[in-house]
Amino acid sequence: MATRLISRITRRRITMSAALVAVMLAVAACSVAGKPEVTVISAKHKTLTQSESEAPPCLNEIYITPENPFPFGSRAAVFLMKSSIDAQGVSEYLTDLMHKLLLQRQLFHIIERNDEIFNDLKSQMKYARDKKYDIIIVGEIEKIIMGGELRQSMMSIKMRVINPKTEVTLLYLDHCRVAPPRRGISFTDFDGLNFPVKFYDMKAPLPRQLGALVIAEISNILVQFKE
Repeated sequence: MATRLISRITRRRITMSAALVAVMLAVAACSVAGKPEVTVISAKHKTLTQSESEAPPCLNEIYITPENPFPFGSRAAVFLMKSSIDAQGVSEYLTDLMHKLLLQRQLFHIIERNDEIFNDLKSQMKYARDKKYDIIIVGEIEKIIMGGELRQSMMSIKMRVINPKTEVTLLYLDHCRVAPPRRGISFTDFDGLNFPVKFYDMKAPLPRQLGALVIAEISNILVQFKE
C-alpha cells in the first residue's frame, strides 16, 4: 500500500514538472515570436534611417538664363559629358540621350553629337569655332553614387549652353536626383519558419536610370528657350 502511494506521488511530480517545463517553453517562444525585429533588423533599421537623413545635398539651380531664345537656325553640338573614368559608360549613354531628345524636340536646325575630349573649356570653344558650331552644349557628371540596401543612389549633372564665337554662356545650371536605398525583404527564422519582418522598395532606380531622368529634365529646361 505504501509503495503504491509513493509511486502515485512520484508520477504526479513528474507530470507537474513536465507541464511546468512546457509552460516555460511556450512563454519563451511567444516572447521571441512577438519581437522578431529585435534579433533581425533593429540595428539595420537605425542605420538605414541615418543613411536617408544624411544624404548629400542635391542642388537644382539655374545660374544663367539666355536673354533671347536660342536661334533655331543654329548649328549645334552636344559634347561628351565629362566624368570619372569608372562612369564613362554612363557619360556616353547620357550624352547620346541628350542628343536624341534635342533632335526630337527640334531645338536647333542642326544638332550633332561630338565625342571629342578636351582638357579645358577654352580649347573646346576654339575647336567649336573651327568646326563652325554656333552653339555647344557641354556637361559634367559631378556626383554619381551607386546606392545599396542602406545607401541612396544619386546623380548630379552640371550643364552649359555656350556661344563659342563670343565665348558667352547662354544657360548654366545644376540638376540632381536622389533615390531611396534599393531594398529587399528581411526575414527572421523561428522554429524553421520564416516570418517577414519588413518589406522594402525593390524599384529604387540606379544611377544610370537617375541620370536619364536628370537629362530629360534638363532637356525640358532647354526647350523652354526654343525660338
